[in-house]
Amino acid sequence: MVTRQLPRIAELRELMQFKKPELDLAKRRLDSALTIADLRRIAKRRTPRAAFDYTDGAAEGELSLARARQAFEDIEFHPDILRPAADVDTSVEVLGGPSALPFGIAPTGFTRLMQTEGEIAGASAAGAAGIPFTLSTLGTTSIENVRAANPHGRNWFQLYVMRDREISYGLARRAADAIERRRSFVVVPWQMRVVAAVMRALPNAVYDRLAARRPRKPRVSDSAHPGA
Repeated sequence: MVTRQLPRIAELRELMQFKKPELDLAKRRLDSALTIADLRRIAKRRTPRAAFDYTDGAAEGELSLARARQAFEDIEFHPDILRPAADVDTSVEVLGGPSALPFGIAPTGFTRLMQTEGEIAGASAAGAAGIPFTLSTLGTTSIENVRAANPHGRNWFQLYVMRDREISYGLARRAADAIERRRSFVVVPWQMRVVAAVMRALPNAVYDRLAARRPRKPRVSDSAHPGA
């Protein structure tokens, strides 16, 4: 006959660890997110639809977005078992300069529509990680403030070539001034022949306001204004 053995409290004490209650609701939500997909679900639940659809959506039928995601999912890691990995180096050279990782932060328009710190947070994070940060012409922070947030990092500027060339020339001069002071900006010229529509965002009234900045006579965002 098997005798049932009751556990001892002293033996269970090491296994029973109670977490301190987290009163900050935002931190509690973020702590529960284990993947990017979890973060997206939280954002979809908490973010106004107009801002979420503009951020999460892509051009037209979103075919390029679907292909990019599939290409990322198709990447496989093949681990080498029982081999030393003490000197792993993920750094690469990009456009003649170093990057701690083989990627950087791409240009995003209207960034503070999604997060209050916007490009300041992105540039600071990029500097801490040792990767390039790219400011969009349609960004919500000025060239000067991005340089101040990431003074020793690699900051790039996505320059839209506009019909009013003086606007583009002025932005290029300010980026050049940033290069002279900190050698921290690279200007990447960018021209769109046709502006694609973010179909998912079209039903939202905010898209009409955003689209109004992009047509034949574009209005330049805060990146064009030193005080932004």
